[in-house]
Amino acid sequence: MSKRAKRRSELDRRRVAAKRNRRIFLIVCEGETEKRYFDSLRGHRGVQIHAVHVRRAKHPQRERVVRTAVEAERSDYTGVWAVFDTDGDDVTELCREAARKGVETACSTPTFETWLLLHLGDHRAALGSGAKAEKALQALLPSWSKGRTRFEDFAHGLQDAVERAELLPPGGDPSTGVHRLIRVILRE
Repeated sequence: MSKRAKRRSELDRRRVAAKRNRRIFLIVCEGETEKRYFDSLRGHRGVQIHAVHVRRAKHPQRERVVRTAVEAERSDYTGVWAVFDTDGDDVTELCREAARKGVETACSTPTFETWLLLHLGDHRAALGSGAKAEKALQALLPSWSKGRTRFEDFAHGLQDAVERAELLPPGGDPSTGVHRLIRVILRE
């Protein structure tokens, strides 16, 4: 083998090893709030995320979120997640279907704002609706709005949010699975 071919072979092995060690997550989000949160999380502790937003119509788009995640080209990603609201509905079968097709789910009841609330306090009272979750969040963080969600506003309470979320009953109101995604991303 020539020196040139040997060098090229060694470089190819290094590229493959670098790709194997690179951790990039695809996160398919139902809402703009989720996408903004994850987009701004990218700079946190070397996190590599590609967040996409499935445009939300008047009705929940969780099935579309899961379908988009399932149909995504996954070879470049360490993991693929679907993040959506339950709006109080039973999403057990949808989560099972996603898992069967290799997609992890992180759903929140009633909405993603539940996850954000947990950064700011130990919220265990039923929220009932997304509108009530938003109102509770604005009471704790008056500068917050859906269109201006930034991870930086919640970063100080990230570890608390993870711990609080783990104590909530899965599928209850309130509840969220976002803590599982955060643990995977941050390798905790």
